Amino acid sequence: MRGSSFRYLMKTGIRNLWRNRVMAFTSIGVLTTCLLLVGATYLLTLNVNNMVGFVEQQTEMSVILEEGRTSGEIDQIRTELLANDNVESIEFISSAQGLENQKAAMGDDGILLDGLPYNPIPDVFTVRVKDISLTVATQEQLRRIEGVETVNASGEVADTFTSLQRVIGTVGSAVILALGVISLVIIANTIRATIFARRKEINIMKFVGATNSFIRIPFLVEGFMLGLISAIIAFLAVWCAYHYLTQALTTDVNSFLQAMFAHIIPFEQLSLDLGIFFGVTGTVLGTFGSAISIRNHVRV
Repeated sequence: MRGSSFRYLMKTGIRNLWRNRVMAFTSIGVLTTCLLLVGATYLLTLNVNNMVGFVEQQTEMSVILEEGRTSGEIDQIRTELLANDNVESIEFISSAQGLENQKAAMGDDGILLDGLPYNPIPDVFTVRVKDISLTVATQEQLRRIEGVETVNASGEVADTFTSLQRVIGTVGSAVILALGVISLVIIANTIRATIFARRKEINIMKFVGATNSFIRIPFLVEGFMLGLISAIIAFLAVWCAYHYLTQALTTDVNSFLQAMFAHIIPFEQLSLDLGIFFGVTGTVLGTFGSAISIRNHVRV
C-alpha cells in the first residue's frame, strides 16, 4: 500500500469520528468509564495491600504469662513463640519493666503506683505477626502454649482489611468484565452506524475494485482512535482524582490514620505502568470492537 493511500485511509477513519460524533461520544464515555474503574481498582488494590503491610507491622499480640514463671520456663515459651510460622518478632517485657512503663505513661501520677503491696503487671511477650489475616488462628495457637495465661489481639482490624481485599478483587473483576463487554458492544454499534451511513460509498468502492483492506482500515482506525482518546481522558481523570484524594486523606486525620495513609503509593511510581495499561487496553478494545462490527456487517 502506497504512503498516500495509507494517509488517506487514516484521515478517513479520523473523519468518521466527527461524522458520527454522537455515537463516538457515547463510545468514549463508556470506554472511559470502564478504564476509570479498572484504574481505580488497580490503584486501590495496590494501596490497600501496601497499607495492610503497614498495619501488619503495627499489629501486635500481647501474650500474658501465668504468674510465677521461672526464667527457664520463660525461655521455653519464647522458643515456642518463635517456632510459630506466623510470628515475625517478639519482645519480652518483664513485670518489673511493665510497671516502670506504666509509671512513665502516667507521668506525675505514676508515683501512686509506688505504694502498691505487689506488682499487678504480669510478664508479657509482645508479638508481631507476618500475616494479619491469620490473627485469630495464631491467637488460638499461642494460647495453647503451656505457661500462657491469655493472648490479647485485635482480630477486627485484620478481618476488616482482609475482607476489603476480597471485596475489591471480586467486585472489581465483575464490574470490569461487565463494562468491557458493554464497551465492545457500544464501539461495535458506533462502527456499524458508520458502515450504514457509508454503505453506498462502500458498494461503489467494491465495484471499482477496492481491496478488502482498503475498505476495512478506516473503520479499524476509527475504533483505535476511540480507544486512544478514552485512554487519555481516563488517565488524566485518574491522575487528578488520585492527587486530590491523596491530599485529602493525609490531612486533618488522627496520627494513626495519617501514618497509614502516608503509605499511599505516589502516583509518579505508578503513572508509567498505568498509562501503558490504559493505552493498550483502550486501543485493543476499540480496535477489537471495530473488527467485530466489520466482520459481521461488512461482507467484503
